[in-house]
Amino acid sequence: MARLHIFDMDHTLIESDCDVTWKKFLVAEHLAPESDLREAERFFDQYDRGCMDQDEFNVFQLREFIGRTPEEMAKLCRRHFDIVIRPRIRPAAEAFVRACRESGTPCVILSSTNCWIVAPVAEHFGITDFHGTQLELDGGRFTGRIAGDYLAGAGKVEALRRICRKYGVAPEETAAYGDSINDAELLRSVGFPTAVSPSPALRTLAETNKWRILDWRT
Repeated sequence: MARLHIFDMDHTLIESDCDVTWKKFLVAEHLAPESDLREAERFFDQYDRGCMDQDEFNVFQLREFIGRTPEEMAKLCRRHFDIVIRPRIRPAAEAFVRACRESGTPCVILSSTNCWIVAPVAEHFGITDFHGTQLELDGGRFTGRIAGDYLAGAGKVEALRRICRKYGVAPEETAAYGDSINDAELLRSVGFPTAVSPSPALRTLAETNKWRILDWRT
């Protein structure tokens, strides 16, 4: 039995990708231009295929954070969650996480999405330990740059090691849950890998490696 559960967020716990819905939300709120919708879809397609330029993406994705305070962005991220994400929470994921928590096994969210967008999702699931890409602050305002690693691919594996050390658990005793080929390195690094409603590329990899496959789609 796994002693620690680590969950990806987008298309795993929720029925959407927050980096895409965030831009759609900002356009609807008249805080970003409509042209960003096309760009957001382009970046998601690249991400889904595992070939996204992380630096280019972060310049685009974090543009609306520049010059704003954590208080301002926390309020905006909460509004994004309430309007856009809450209806896209996967009931099967809620039930699964609840059962893990009730068993006393620690649950963690590990997402490449920035931690400010992750926070209200983690709160909804009752998960107090969550890890998203950290954002740089200067003088109490966001710079539009990330601080530390972008938590995808190898970045997730490094975060996995830190999380396991925190809980005194080996990766071999850990279960990880992800939906895309970008989670492959994470899933290879744990003893209990699970592909959740996986993309075609991840499904092929999961079947080849005889990983567990779950379907949490609504």
